[in-house]
Amino acid sequence: MNGLLKWTVLWLALYCVGCGSATRPANAYGNAADLMADMAARSDKISSFRITGRVDHFGKEHRIQGKVFLFAQLPSKLRVDLLSPFGSTLSVLTVNDGHFAMSDIREDRYLEGPAEPCNIARLVRIPLPPEDVARVLVGHTPIIDGAAEVIWSDKGYYRVTISDGDRTQRLDVGPDPDVLPLLRSRLEDSAGQIYDMSFERWRPVKGIPMPHEIRIKMPRDDADLLVRYDDDGVELNVKMPADAWDHSFPDGAHIEHVTCD
Repeated sequence: MNGLLKWTVLWLALYCVGCGSATRPANAYGNAADLMADMAARSDKISSFRITGRVDHFGKEHRIQGKVFLFAQLPSKLRVDLLSPFGSTLSVLTVNDGHFAMSDIREDRYLEGPAEPCNIARLVRIPLPPEDVARVLVGHTPIIDGAAEVIWSDKGYYRVTISDGDRTQRLDVGPDPDVLPLLRSRLEDSAGQIYDMSFERWRPVKGIPMPHEIRIKMPRDDADLLVRYDDDGVELNVKMPADAWDHSFPDGAHIEHVTCD
């Protein structure tokens, strides 16, 4: 099967998830650890990325909309540039080996501190560690520690359930063994939903499967983020300039030190 046909078949399979009863693959995974190890092996092929796209945040208090440039050198370096629909820079966030810096041009605020989840959320609105943000952006998800089991859903995907005390995580994974696209990741505890992540428009980049549409909902944090990558906007395993993670503030700017404490 040639590459174009293969990905057309995959797209149709994902599009039809839920259309009816799907036959269990002959060589289906019976062990959750094996499935998750193969998924991790795919994401481990990505060491850096440079991505362009658009972002929308639908939170009640914070609305973000515009063009976004995403850069990362996994696992410890991240940069997010947010531009208005007219092309002017609104905000820049950088993470460099545990140090966070952000310039909010709209509000004339300049921040620095540790790269903690609350600081990352100041721009991307998703309170996750930067290494988890980077992995989510390439189609992976944080995984809780716990007992895991996998079943085949007749809707056409694997369902992995991981339990840890009062927390339960559910992963829906597409069946193609060469891709194993993560379709959805949900984490709940006794108080309800912690997050719900969905991944769509999977396609190959340098032979590596990548989602081109990601939605992250974290209701406790009033977070609802939708990121759509440009069709030709994903570059993987690219060499980044040394100054990509530098963050300079304007002369005379008041710089605030911010933490999660």
